[in-house]
Amino acid sequence: MINKLKGRAKGFITRQARGFTIIEVLIVLAIAGLILTIVFIAVPQLQRNTRDSKRQSIATRLSTELQNFASNNQGKFPFAAATGSVPGFNCRTGTSATDNCRGWYDRYVNGTPKIDTDDPSTGSPVDVYNTTSTSALTWAVGRVYIGSGLKCSGEGFQTGSGGTTNAKDFAIVIGLERSYTWFCVDNG
Repeated sequence: MINKLKGRAKGFITRQARGFTIIEVLIVLAIAGLILTIVFIAVPQLQRNTRDSKRQSIATRLSTELQNFASNNQGKFPFAAATGSVPGFNCRTGTSATDNCRGWYDRYVNGTPKIDTDDPSTGSPVDVYNTTSTSALTWAVGRVYIGSGLKCSGEGFQTGSGGTTNAKDFAIVIGLERSYTWFCVDNG
C-alpha cells in the first residue's frame, strides 16, 4: 500500500487511469476521414441532382402552359414563326410582332401567376427557343428548345410516325448538368 502511495506522489499514473492509446486515436481519425470523404463526394452530386430536377420541372411546366395556350386557341400552338434553323426564335426575348412564341411566353409564362423559369445555377430565366429542327441542337445547361411538330426520342427530338410532322405535336428539351444530357417531354 505504501508503494502505491509513493508512486502517486511522484506523478506516476496507474495503468487504469491512462488515456487513449495511439491505435484508438488513429481508428477514430480514420473513421472521421472516411465520413468527410463520403460527404464531400455525395453533397455535390445531390446538389447537381436537385438543380436538374428543377430544370425538369421547368420543362414540364412549360409543356403544361403550351397545352393551356392550345386549349384557349382552338388547339393551335404558338409556333407560326418557327423555322428549321437552330436555335430558332427565342420566345423569351423575341418580338411579339413577328413571333407568336413571344406572345405565349409573355402571357402564359410571365403572366399572372408568373411561372418560375429561373435556372437554379444562374438565377436568370432560361432561354426558350422554338424550332422545327430535329438535329444540331446546341447543348447548354438550362437551354430549352420547343420542337414544333416533333416528339421525344430518348433525350432529343424526332419527327412523328412515318417521318412526318404534326402541327398538333410538340416536344420540349432542356439541357441538364449530368454529362451533357437532355430531358425531353412531349404532349403525346
